[in-house]
Amino acid sequence: MMMKNLTLLLSLLLALLVGSSLIAGCKQPANPYEIDPKLIEAQKKADDDTIQTYLTRHAITTYRRLDSGIYLVPLTDGPAANPLIKAGQKVTVNYVGKFINKRKETQVFDASSTNRTDCGCFSFRNGSGGVIAGWDQATLQMRQGDRKLVLIPSYLAYSFKGSGPIPGSTPLLFDMEILSVE
Repeated sequence: MMMKNLTLLLSLLLALLVGSSLIAGCKQPANPYEIDPKLIEAQKKADDDTIQTYLTRHAITTYRRLDSGIYLVPLTDGPAANPLIKAGQKVTVNYVGKFINKRKETQVFDASSTNRTDCGCFSFRNGSGGVIAGWDQATLQMRQGDRKLVLIPSYLAYSFKGSGPIPGSTPLLFDMEILSVE
């Protein structure tokens, strides 16, 4: 019986040694969340193509493309006397979020009117990380009283992961109105 236990113990030790050397020999990325830069660039191009197709399909020619890849389509301009929003300011908005691709573009995935606040609005502090990066960047180009369509590439929204009803690698559209800035 003792010999049997010793044989079993030696077999387990050998399996552990062989297994650990096999695992150690595999090249593991330094950061498991790292994504291949070529994949990121390909997604940026795909997102821009999707946004351009949406603009063309709807005959939208008045827009501004930010260096980040966000597109702003003016609907209503707030008074020019109102300054542009700055990082750190509290911004209150009304918004409706929709998909951009033709198959789902009428589908609303989120709206401030459904968040159960008295005002039916949503507030956030710009630059605090409380919203997607695309919102922080886009609102820096807006002022109180502005209403714009904000078309955000997936890498500034929910990236490759997605969130809730939003699949990964999905560019988004927000009809956003700036109600107040503090």
